[in-house]
Amino acid sequence: MRPAKSPRVACLASSDRHAPDNLPPQGPRLTDTPPVMDRVRTKPKGRLRAGRLALLALVAIGLVPGTIIQTTIGQRSDAANITVTPLDARDGVSGDLTLSGAWELTAGHGWFGGFSALVADGQRGLIAGTDRGFLLDLDLSGDSPRAVPGSFRFVGISDRGRKEIVDLESLAHDPVTQTLWAAFENDNLIMRLAADGSSQTRAPREMARWSPNSGPETMERLADGRFLIIAEGPERGSDTLHQALLYPTDPVAKGKPTAFPFAAPRDYDPVDATQLPDGRVLILLRRVAYALPARFDTAIAIADPRRIRAGQPWQARIIQRLTGGVFADNFEGLAYVPSASDPARGSLWLIADDNFSVFQRNMLVRFDWEG
Repeated sequence: MRPAKSPRVACLASSDRHAPDNLPPQGPRLTDTPPVMDRVRTKPKGRLRAGRLALLALVAIGLVPGTIIQTTIGQRSDAANITVTPLDARDGVSGDLTLSGAWELTAGHGWFGGFSALVADGQRGLIAGTDRGFLLDLDLSGDSPRAVPGSFRFVGISDRGRKEIVDLESLAHDPVTQTLWAAFENDNLIMRLAADGSSQTRAPREMARWSPNSGPETMERLADGRFLIIAEGPERGSDTLHQALLYPTDPVAKGKPTAFPFAAPRDYDPVDATQLPDGRVLILLRRVAYALPARFDTAIAIADPRRIRAGQPWQARIIQRLTGGVFADNFEGLAYVPSASDPARGSLWLIADDNFSVFQRNMLVRFDWEG
């Protein structure tokens, strides 16, 4: 996860050096609020440089204390007793969508938190992923989401402490075969997890030069079997263009993708995506406002994958913003869940990454989608 792109602060990747238990098989720029960097350019250059460096250092520590000082306790295999608590907050959102719920997720488990990915499971539920390599199943059959007991499990890769691949940043899912794909930053690789628990990984050469700390943050399996993958970090020299790939099929199975840039609003980074029943795609966007604690500005944009062309910028239009109160947090996951009675209508779910910071929360937020 990269809360900000250069010259903004880049968080260190969450990684630990403990051997896992039960190791799996290896196998339109917004015009109402100018960007933060634009607002501070009126300061004298020397004062700006010194002040910025000091503030960035403080923000980095505030964002990711668990990566500056290792605070994880207990074993990965410890049982997680997860509580989902409703939040009354409703202020701080604006746009086309209706906010219909917000919840905080907490647990005493030493590895719980850092939620960075979200995908629908095809069975009226969600699968959430963390940047420490865990998955969590969420049951949506009731009025409020419920963590499925015993479902918090480690799926990262380790060779007994020498090297770990845990920075899971995006998920994709096939509802027919129940196959799950996970994309990991730092190594910029994709893992395919079959329903029987077997796994296979591949580091696509097309992603080899993507930044280690701002790689495949966005991944979505489209209804026709193609895979959309977008880099979090912008192309060199740009504040808006992000490298993107459209694979004709499973990226672990190789296949030549269509390469194109995704055009984000200035200073926003794409962090997840989900497809709607009409074929269009919603993209979750995020930017950071410097403060202590840091404040996050989140937007949801919509785009049509039928307009994707090789080498041509793919444009999106913002339809929703989360900017104030408890919603000024680090949202990294996005998933659409259709209604059982009318699949054209449903709910849009977001999940926030607490970065293992006392300043942030693990939150689930639900918006209604009226089709």
